[in-house]
Amino acid sequence: MNNAVPTTAKKTPKRKRGGLKLSTPMPPGDYTSIRVPIPPASAFNKDRPIGLLIQAQLKHMFHAESARLPKEKRDGRRPKDIHTEAEAASYIGAITKLLHPQGRKRSRPRPTS
Repeated sequence: MNNAVPTTAKKTPKRKRGGLKLSTPMPPGDYTSIRVPIPPASAFNKDRPIGLLIQAQLKHMFHAESARLPKEKRDGRRPKDIHTEAEAASYIGAITKLLHPQGRKRSRPRPTS
């Protein structure tokens, strides 16, 4: 029989933003903690050329705009005319607002006991 004292879970260090939030405590035992570095402020560049993923998203947004909105309500920009991440964000935001005028769904308040 093992007479060893049970070990408790190690606490992870708190992160500055977007830390790991668990609904249940970690089970006792060994585990590996992975630190995710916070990107430097220099990583943000609104004038950066868009990549293939954003180009694909723009095509999907343009298709949704063309299929769902009448011509007079469309934005008028085409995916081939958008070259920077700032332009892409502006276009995606505008089309999302047109396609979802009600905004995001609000969560229902939880009943009090």
